Amino acid sequence: MPPSDSVIATIAARYESHFRERLRPIRKVGREAEFPVVWPDGRAGDVSLLWETLIAEGGFTPLYDDPATRTLLVGIERANIVYSVEVGRGTVELSIGPYDDLWELQIAFDKALARLKQAVASRGMRLLGFGIQPRTRPSAALMTPRRHYRALYDAIGAPWLYLTTTASDQFHVDICRVELMDAINWMNLLSGPLIALCANSSVYAGRTGRFVSGREGLLRSLGEHRYGMTPRYYSSLEEFIEYICRYDCYVLKDRDCYRRFNRPFTRYLSQHGADFSAYVWHEHYTWNSARARIKNSTVEVRPACQQPPGESLAAGALSVGFVESLPHVREFVLAALGPDPWPAMLAYRRAAVQDGLAAPEPAPGFLANLVSIAEGGLKRRGRGEEKLLAPIWNRLDRQRAPGQDAGDLLRHRGLAQFIEAVSF
Repeated sequence: MPPSDSVIATIAARYESHFRERLRPIRKVGREAEFPVVWPDGRAGDVSLLWETLIAEGGFTPLYDDPATRTLLVGIERANIVYSVEVGRGTVELSIGPYDDLWELQIAFDKALARLKQAVASRGMRLLGFGIQPRTRPSAALMTPRRHYRALYDAIGAPWLYLTTTASDQFHVDICRVELMDAINWMNLLSGPLIALCANSSVYAGRTGRFVSGREGLLRSLGEHRYGMTPRYYSSLEEFIEYICRYDCYVLKDRDCYRRFNRPFTRYLSQHGADFSAYVWHEHYTWNSARARIKNSTVEVRPACQQPPGESLAAGALSVGFVESLPHVREFVLAALGPDPWPAMLAYRRAAVQDGLAAPEPAPGFLANLVSIAEGGLKRRGRGEEKLLAPIWNRLDRQRAPGQDAGDLLRHRGLAQFIEAVSF
C-alpha cells in the first residue's frame, strides 16, 4: 500500500519549515569542490597522506568515520572550512562558506586551496582542475572504506563505483520558502545548459571517452532521473516528495548502523509513518542535478564538473546568476520551448553530456540568452560578480567546453602533457 496523503503532507510541511521565510539582504553562497589527486603518472593518489601535513598547521578538528573508535580519519574542519576524502580515496573535497558574494568566497577559497596544494605537493602528488580521475578506473579498491559507503556499494553494486573517480563542483545558493519549488524545477531544467558550458571530464580510463562530461555520462548508470535532471515539472512540494519516495531506498540508517533495504521508500513510510529523518537520508541518495537542502535553506546546484585552473568560479557564477533569475528563466524557457519544455531539455541534456557545446541547442540562441539572464541576475546583486562569467562567454564564443579541449589535448600531446595542463 502506498503511504497516505497525510504522511506525505506531514513530511512536506516539516521539510518546508526548514527554509527561511524571507531572503537575507543578499543571497549567501557556499561551495563543495571536489578535486582528483593523482601521482605524476596520472594514477589515483591517496588523500589519507594529506592529513598529517594539513593538521600540522593547527586549529583543525579531526573528523572520524566512527568517532567512538577513531579508526578512520575522513576529514578535518576549522571554522567554515572542511577538507574531506570523498567516495574515492583519490578525491579530496574542499567545502567552504557561506559567504555574502562570490568575491568573498573566492578569497577564502584561494587561501584554503593554496593550503591544500601545498599538502598535495609535499607528498609528490598533483591536484587537478578536472572532473574525473584521468587514468585510474572505478573499483572497490579505490573506494574510501567508510561504513555507509560499503553498505551502499553492497546495495547498489557496480554503478556505485563510478563515484570513486568523479569530481564535481557544487554550489549552494540561499533560497527562501516561497522559491522552493521554482528552485527545484527550474534549476533541474537548466542542468543541460550547465553541463554544456561546464563539462570537464572527457578523459578517463587513460583515454578520451565518449562523453565530454564523463562524470554525468557514467553516473547515469545510477538511473537517468535518479542521478540527474528530474523528469517533469512538479506543481507542489507534496507531489515532488511523493516522486522521490517512489525510488528504492538502498540502505536504512539507524544511528550508526546501516541496513540494506532496496525497496521503494513508499513501503517504508507505509509501515513506519512520517519518519522525517529517514526521508532526508533517502533523499540524499537521489542525486538530482539541483537539490533543496534543509540544513542551510539552500539549493545545491550539482551538474558541473570541477573547473580548469584559472576558471575556478565559472560554474558558480552561472549557478548564482540563474538562482537570482528564476522568474526570468521560467519566462524565457516557456516562450522558447512551449508550455512543457521538459522533453526538449531532457534530450538536450543527454546531447550535452556526450558532446558539450557541440550539441545542437534546443532553440536558436538558447544558451546565449540564458547566460545573459544569469548575467542580469548577478548585476542585480550589485557586487560586480558578472565579471566572473568571462570564461563562460569565452566558451560560448568558441563553442568549446573545457572537456572538449581536454580531449583534444590528450589525443595530440599525450597523458603527461595533459596532467601538466590540468594541474593546479
